[in-house]
Amino acid sequence: MKSNYILIQILLLLPIVNPPLVQAQSFPWPEGKKMALSLSFDDSRASNTRLGIPLLDEYGIKATFFVHPASVEKDLESWKKAVVQGHEMGNHSILHPCSGNFVWARARALENYTLDRMRAELVQANAEIEKLLGVVPNVYAYPCGQKFVGKGIHTESLVPLISEVFLAGRGWMDEAPSDPIYADLAQLTGMEMDQKEFEEILPLIESASKNGQWLVLAGHDTDHSGNQTTYLSMLKKLAEYANDPANGIWIAPIGTIAKYVNETRSVIADTMNIPQLVRPSKDGQLRLTAENGKGIGPAIKYMPEWKAFGWFTSNDSVLWEVDVPMDGKYEVWLDWSVSDKEAGKEFVLSAGKEKLLGKVEKSGSWETFKRKSIGTIKLNKGYEKVIFKSNEAFEEDGAILDLRKITLIKKN
Repeated sequence: MKSNYILIQILLLLPIVNPPLVQAQSFPWPEGKKMALSLSFDDSRASNTRLGIPLLDEYGIKATFFVHPASVEKDLESWKKAVVQGHEMGNHSILHPCSGNFVWARARALENYTLDRMRAELVQANAEIEKLLGVVPNVYAYPCGQKFVGKGIHTESLVPLISEVFLAGRGWMDEAPSDPIYADLAQLTGMEMDQKEFEEILPLIESASKNGQWLVLAGHDTDHSGNQTTYLSMLKKLAEYANDPANGIWIAPIGTIAKYVNETRSVIADTMNIPQLVRPSKDGQLRLTAENGKGIGPAIKYMPEWKAFGWFTSNDSVLWEVDVPMDGKYEVWLDWSVSDKEAGKEFVLSAGKEKLLGKVEKSGSWETFKRKSIGTIKLNKGYEKVIFKSNEAFEEDGAILDLRKITLIKKN
């Protein structure tokens, strides 16, 4: 559990921003760093222990190696030494299955896999790596970057399985760094660093630094030249650049950064507005919070200190995208605050062609939030847009309410 001191430091780093501009919200990297950087290498190749790891050790940089048990066993003592040096061992499967569209992968084609078979092989790989190296991998790299099993109508995503078994999963040949606020940890983007000079990698680092992102670089062999090879000359320049405090880079293994991102998200969850699809909770309720709604209008603002949207013009509104579990009528519970002076204005809650009208009752003060059922609305199963807004014009210096949450509960 994070200490109160760390939690306070994280909260102090957070800006108060206008929520519709999600990109403007910054993530608090440790010690005020501008970005995070992870180096990762696939296939446990011999050149990693022979050349790559010694170079990284020289600069004190810890990387993530996605290994196959059979390859590790061929050079076991070297891989054991890499673990002692602090490098992370990740799971890269037992058989490296890829699409049968690659002729060389036809005998282990993902199209012929099921989720049960994949789960069994992932568990087996973890067990064998633990037996060989004494560590249990908690990160995974998708072979060939492919995230499916099956074919055609039988295709199924591997992402939920990876999310269940591992802390993080990394892709391959992706086009952008990961946003630590928004990214799915089971689908971290992996950007290729094989056969590239440092001058080609530098723009990726600079872009990630500018945007406060997490850049995960992915490679294979580590040598002076060759196909699927991360050049040692590039690694040397990158290490020198990353180690320069002036560049503000936190460089660490994928698992280390993923753990920090996961914990920090929990700390800041109530302080940031990140519009996203609202799915039913375990009890079947739909909780439309200010954190997951999209503010629309000239002046509407998310207020993190109250975990609520504040209205400043009658043209402001909040929209939620909702995955409705079933057709029917839903009871609507409103969680709001308003001053006695501003209370009484009409509102409208709409979903498709359905509308629920009402008046904002007094809550006691702007600082006093009240929760009450305000009626029912009919919803259709599937994707719906739910919108809350004022149903009457009011002066620019007026307000309708501060909205914290709308809860939709299916009526029997």
